[in-house]
Amino acid sequence: MNLVKGLAVLIHNTKLYLPELLQSIEHHPKLSVLYEGFISDKFKDDDDAALQLYQANKRHSAYLKLKGNLRRRLVDAVFFIDIVKEKFSDRQRAYFECYKEWAAAKIILSRNTQPAAMILLEHILKKAETYEFTDLVTDIARALRLHYGTREGRLDKFGHFNELYHKYWKILSFEDLAEELYANLSASYVQDKSVKAETQEAAVQFYAELQPAVEEYGTYRLLLYSGLIQLIIHSSVNDYEQLLGLCDDMLDKFSQKPYTAGVPIQIFNYQQLICFIQLGDYPRGQQAAPRALQYIERGSYNWFKYNELFLQLSFHNDNFQGGCDVLEMVFNEKAFEALPAPTKEIWYINLAFAVFLQREGKISLPPDDSVFNHFRLGKFLNTIPIFSKDKRGMNVPILIVQMLLLLQEQKDDAVIDRIEAMKKYCSRYLKENELFRSNCFINMLLEIPLQNFHPVAIQRHTEKYWQRLTKVPLEMAHQSREIEIIPYEKLWGIILEHLENRDTRKGLEK
Repeated sequence: MNLVKGLAVLIHNTKLYLPELLQSIEHHPKLSVLYEGFISDKFKDDDDAALQLYQANKRHSAYLKLKGNLRRRLVDAVFFIDIVKEKFSDRQRAYFECYKEWAAAKIILSRNTQPAAMILLEHILKKAETYEFTDLVTDIARALRLHYGTREGRLDKFGHFNELYHKYWKILSFEDLAEELYANLSASYVQDKSVKAETQEAAVQFYAELQPAVEEYGTYRLLLYSGLIQLIIHSSVNDYEQLLGLCDDMLDKFSQKPYTAGVPIQIFNYQQLICFIQLGDYPRGQQAAPRALQYIERGSYNWFKYNELFLQLSFHNDNFQGGCDVLEMVFNEKAFEALPAPTKEIWYINLAFAVFLQREGKISLPPDDSVFNHFRLGKFLNTIPIFSKDKRGMNVPILIVQMLLLLQEQKDDAVIDRIEAMKKYCSRYLKENELFRSNCFINMLLEIPLQNFHPVAIQRHTEKYWQRLTKVPLEMAHQSREIEIIPYEKLWGIILEHLENRDTRKGLEK
């Protein structure tokens, strides 16, 4: 289902105008229902679609034939996407044009129309070299080498394309290696946000392996993946000053390319925003935010990741209402449900903290709110299975916000019941040299029930943890920036305010 649905959504979202395609679908009632069902999320899965169309399961022959028919039509339609009307960069347009013409040239070659194919291939080659499509240059040079060597016997042409092939094959090997090394580093980091010294060591080793090729060739993919490996070198130990310098360097290098390198520019602008948040440089962060968005399509994966930073920037800058507006926009975006599970879980954790702020009067909800009012603590805990297992990473804010919401709901017995489990968690996972700030903060939270929820006693018994916390500000802490959704210093102030108000209410009741 994912393939056909993905194609249907792509064709629909690009507003592709193909009367023949749309008419052919409309003239087939069941085909039209299947197409419309895919783009409107009417079907939960293939079984649901087959049941509604044929009162059968997904293996029914008629359903398989219908879906295959739609798939073929949609694949054909991809080649007619209007790259001029769509907001593609020059490199994106060149990518579509080159690969479409490459496919056409391969088909022409299969029909033994050699001269026409060679003219087309040499035309594609020039553009592929300009836009640094290394893999395509390699494939085209191979095809041209074979033609001029075996069909025309042109030693000059054979020698030229043979030399070109070997040059780009070498570059491609380095590009593929850079991609492999980056993926290797990323694999264990996606679902575990704790900082790891061994990650930095591996990244340093990997970059050293690539550096000579980067300096010699500096192609798009080499720069991109080697730059991402360098990001990990600094981000794995939260060296944000070095990160800012790296981002400036990479943005400068990509800006000098003879085309718009939209994706790398997005990535390194994004990393700059992270640095501004971690360094507490909120004015520069606010200035950089609009610049970063100009390359991003609304509803794309990167759009959600950028808004994740805008939310954090708002929360760290005491603009809680601005963070609420970001949450409302994101959860009401149709593409949210298609996000990868780890990305969605981060948004649910952000929402939980925003609910805490809203209940403390820091956020005003719109009259037609459809996000905050549906929040339930039990449901929230069931929607974050991945990060609940991330014991030294995103499970930290989950435990914190769970305790805060229980405190707000005055479920004192439940808060008290959490003490022993939280103590064991701190001793087992939150080591002094790892998540030091989180260790301090959770120990401060544990004093709340131990001091019978009395704010004065709590402040007195948490003073030692407070001093330790403030001696290691966020920019010096060895933890992922996602973990501290609201800086602990700000969050502790809100908690004490809550306890004082609660104490006042109890006094009035007496």
